[in-house]
Amino acid sequence: MDAIMTKLRECRTWTKSKRLSVVAAYEDSATDARVNEFCQRLTANLGSDCQVAKQMWLFTELRVAQLRGIAADDAARAGLVIVSVHHAQGLPDEVKTWIEAWLARKRSQPVVLLALFDPLYRGDSSSMKAYLEKAAAKAKVPFLAQSEEVLDER
Repeated sequence: MDAIMTKLRECRTWTKSKRLSVVAAYEDSATDARVNEFCQRLTANLGSDCQVAKQMWLFTELRVAQLRGIAADDAARAGLVIVSVHHAQGLPDEVKTWIEAWLARKRSQPVVLLALFDPLYRGDSSSMKAYLEKAAAKAKVPFLAQSEEVLDER
């Protein structure tokens, strides 16, 4: 995880910010815990001069159009957007719709898209990773992906 912190510092000058807005979409309690652990480490890494403000969205909440719109607006104002998932064939449609809405509303400030996946030994996330990587490239947003053991730089 230290390698990902280094990559995040390269993508954005968060150490100079007083506040970092993080928006995360997660699948369940295990993926929620993964985001919370990551944000705790991020907070420790950034130091006491930078406050990390986190907003969390459960995938099932993104099925509701109004909530999905609010979540897209939240992400459009964020400096870091996290998608935390288990291995699967692909992302749910409501998550893809949310990502597309967020990227359409994205402002000019720097933002990073980070995917947090299960450990590699538990399965393959290549189709989800490919989708997120393509969406980030289209929007000219840096993309980082992490399985619990490995950082993948793309």
